[in-house]
Amino acid sequence: MKKTKISVLILILTFVIGLLLPMGEASAAATLEVQAKIGLMGKVKEGVATPLRVTIKNNGADFTGDIVINLSRSYLIETAPVYPISIAAGEEKTFDFYLDSLENSGYLEGNAFAFYEGGIEKGKKIAYKGSKNLQANYVDPNTTFIYTLTDKSDRLAAYSHISAMSNGGGVTVFHLNQIKDYMLPEDAKGFAQANMVIVDEVSIADLSEKQQQALLAWVQDGGTLVVGGGEQVNATAGIFKEYLPLTLSQQTTSVSAEHLTTLSGDQFTAAMTVYVATQNAGSVPILTDDQTILTAMKTVGNGKIMQTTFSLGDEPLASMTGYSALASKIVGMSNVSAQAVNSPPMINQIANNMRSINELFPSFEVSVGYIIAVIILYIVLIGPILYIVLKKLDKREHAWWIIPALSIVMSIALFVIGAKDRILQPQVQQAAIYKINEDSSLRGYYVESILTNRSGDFIVHADKKTTAMALHRNNGLTNGMNNAHEFAYSKENAEGSTLIMRDLSYWSVTSFTGKTTVENSGKMDIDLLLKDEKLTGTIKNNFPFALHDVTIQTGTKKVRLGTIEANATLQVDKELKTAILQSPPYFNNYIYQYPSKKEDIHKYLLEQMEPLALQMIQEDKKPIISAWAEQALAGVELETSATIAPISYFVQPFDSKVELTGPFTMKRNNFTYTVEPRSTNTFASPMDEQLNQWNLSDGIFDVTMTMPENFLGVIQELHELTITNKDIYRMKLAIWNNVTKQFEPLEHKEETLTEHVTDYLNDRGEVLLELTFGQGQTGDIAKLPDIELKGVTK
Repeated sequence: MKKTKISVLILILTFVIGLLLPMGEASAAATLEVQAKIGLMGKVKEGVATPLRVTIKNNGADFTGDIVINLSRSYLIETAPVYPISIAAGEEKTFDFYLDSLENSGYLEGNAFAFYEGGIEKGKKIAYKGSKNLQANYVDPNTTFIYTLTDKSDRLAAYSHISAMSNGGGVTVFHLNQIKDYMLPEDAKGFAQANMVIVDEVSIADLSEKQQQALLAWVQDGGTLVVGGGEQVNATAGIFKEYLPLTLSQQTTSVSAEHLTTLSGDQFTAAMTVYVATQNAGSVPILTDDQTILTAMKTVGNGKIMQTTFSLGDEPLASMTGYSALASKIVGMSNVSAQAVNSPPMINQIANNMRSINELFPSFEVSVGYIIAVIILYIVLIGPILYIVLKKLDKREHAWWIIPALSIVMSIALFVIGAKDRILQPQVQQAAIYKINEDSSLRGYYVESILTNRSGDFIVHADKKTTAMALHRNNGLTNGMNNAHEFAYSKENAEGSTLIMRDLSYWSVTSFTGKTTVENSGKMDIDLLLKDEKLTGTIKNNFPFALHDVTIQTGTKKVRLGTIEANATLQVDKELKTAILQSPPYFNNYIYQYPSKKEDIHKYLLEQMEPLALQMIQEDKKPIISAWAEQALAGVELETSATIAPISYFVQPFDSKVELTGPFTMKRNNFTYTVEPRSTNTFASPMDEQLNQWNLSDGIFDVTMTMPENFLGVIQELHELTITNKDIYRMKLAIWNNVTKQFEPLEHKEETLTEHVTDYLNDRGEVLLELTFGQGQTGDIAKLPDIELKGVTK
């Protein structure tokens, strides 16, 4: 009896301990409370890198592990960034992260984060409290974001009032120094939302080395940095000293109020003091008063540095009525632009248009003739040959096991021969598009597809100038992105980042994509002259590899030159049948069909890559040379050895040299059109630029027609300017007179101006029309006005 009581007591004690142990473990586990905010001051521009601030309070035991961010960067991206964090018991920490992009796709609901005690690889996932459904305030993707570095926001108040730009998206100014608890980024992604950064008498040299490098990397990636004039600008420019467009002297001069009024198009009441400056190598003056430079610009990588010869925020300029108009002109001349309306980010276009063909591996093709030959050989072997051999040996009774054994051997042999390329190692195909910059750097995008030779995880290493994101395995067909890290995740490290694609199937195909920069890779030295419709000169290939299908593209014309070997020079002597060189138009003419044989994969892939590459050079407004090479240049590498089949497509803009003599006629296809709505409630987007068709809403638009770069300088006299309005019943036009500063109505279907024609062209070779559009009953697809200009060259 006593033993029974003891046994019962032991049983009860064991049960109680069993109940208490989990409670003890739970009480010792970390309890995390999370609060998160997306964007800068709550605003997010879709499709570019986005800041994310996460504040975590630890109400439990010490936590050391990983935070996973499951927010959708695109409906096609299936990759979650992972960061190591450590928070002591009772501690509260704030972390600043940067998502490569964020898409307004509704995938912000659910568990935005995941936490793994001890790390995502082998750690334990733990629950958290707080931010799970995050709110993002998406702005018009055409909005121009201007960041400023200034000690007093009042000094740059004029920039908050500049006219709407970038297809009606407007302008939003963020004074970074005035934002509470804001830390200037040490990562270029922290500036990615900005179209322009303005530095107003703040010493860049006083920023940390990482902050300066981040700002420079952002410029090289396409940003525009504006540096105001000052006595010590060289000393305060930090690492940007060698990139400045101007050298300012201690001598000053003044620009009269009358000249400022003419330059800005708005009333100035006082003169402005400027420093006398000389141009540095590679710079271009973009705003001048006779011989006095007010603003100059220099290309740095894919971006620009603008420098003024006056302080951007000093009085009396800062409070002058006309300063907003002058500021608007300075910003506008930098060609700052945001994404086109309804245009998906480039990564999405890469995935949509290049992935499908890049995932077609030549080894997929099975030769019908090969199969038929094997079948015939098999029939012959097990038929007459086997019969003859066995009969001769008098062993025909062994046919019952020889025939199936021979079948098995031949099946294994057939499998090994046909699948040898898939068994030994994975196969990789890399397709990339690059813009070649003046500094011999390449900037572009790539998609890489893997044909696996095994199941399990596949690891990709990317360098610091390359991003790598796995594409959704179901082409974006998903119910949410809350578990993205279960499919693929990425981690940053000292060398760059690592992408882990999890649990891939045997003999499956998966792809990843990203943005990449290749420094000091090479470029083409282009020395071409167009005279009397004949193009002559040389093109030197400074790359260490051959360039194939080298093609000059100007307007809608293509001049194919063939292959240029590494470090070789090609002589050009071609009839062009055009009097000018200009930027090729961008057409969204993707071909959604697949090659029927493996020999056509290369051709179809190039056809998909060309329009994407042309999209990258539209703002340059220059003719280009395109080419391709069988080179893998993107800074990514599969951790395991693999056979790689790369193709890289290049475009390089170049300055055209044109010699014209006598009369000329320029037609509509020689001009570049820009359409800007007057308000954010209207929109304009190109439908078919070759046919001059645009999608317009009801409203008023500014239509700018720009002649080719440098052409204005060769004109001696202008005789006629003709504007043709073929949609006169829905479209009213007026033309801007640069002398009277007024719009003059164009009331007829065709209007020809023969007097004072130069009054209608500004100093950048632009004709400005005011277009008032009403859809009527024929929809919103409209043909924009045609233009024809006649004159005589010098």
